[in-house]
Amino acid sequence: MGLDVTPNSDPVVMRALTAFSQFMFILFPVLLLSYLQGNNFKDTFKIKKPNLSILLLSILGIFLIQPAIEGFMHFQNKLIYSLPLGDEFFNALEQFESLFEELTLSLVTAHSIPELIGVILVIAVTPAICEEFFFRGLVLKNFERSFTAVPAIVYTGILFAIFHFHPLNIIPLALLGYYLSFIAYYSGSLYTSITAHFINNLFAVLALYYIGAESFDRSTIGTGDDLQIGLMGIGSLILFIIILKAIRKIALKTNSTSQTTPFNKDE
Repeated sequence: MGLDVTPNSDPVVMRALTAFSQFMFILFPVLLLSYLQGNNFKDTFKIKKPNLSILLLSILGIFLIQPAIEGFMHFQNKLIYSLPLGDEFFNALEQFESLFEELTLSLVTAHSIPELIGVILVIAVTPAICEEFFFRGLVLKNFERSFTAVPAIVYTGILFAIFHFHPLNIIPLALLGYYLSFIAYYSGSLYTSITAHFINNLFAVLALYYIGAESFDRSTIGTGDDLQIGLMGIGSLILFIIILKAIRKIALKTNSTSQTTPFNKDE
């Protein structure tokens, strides 16, 4: 007898299972594997106070990248639906997207403040802790041992995207994964990426609660003024890149001033 998880399943049960699976099947194995590897806990999981300037810039970056991601999804959807792939393909794609959206909405939708708090704990707090210990902790640290900074950060971001298993969102998820890995690496603190990850998910939960399901409606992606969306996306991406450069500059300056070497292989 299997577990039947559908959009009609009890959302409280689904949230409980989601939180349980994150701690039991992600965080616990990560901590156990790190222990068995003989890793130093604080070093592997970057347990140290983050630089305040980098932390604030990291939070700002989460908001700045949103228009670029929305712009990418807009033009990606337009491209996909312009391809001669046949009605059968598009019907299957729409069914997959609809099922995914319904399942997500059933998890994220709250109808009261107490329920909203519960959703925030499951959707924002839990993944921010468990997934960051996994990806920006154990995975990134192991990549750092074999690669220079850039490929280590990129590979961690790609694995983060694959883990979330949403084909149409693979590039935005990889970008988010890259960013979280980047700020964890250059801040030298997992608290930075945990905070940014939490705020990213919190923003989605609060938008759904206060604005409604239309804030999550994927059917609206691919509609709207191309020029306006494109310009906003490009402007967002430019500002985002500036944030990345500023974070790296502050990290390298702080490292040089303190005469420590947190970056094993920077380039």
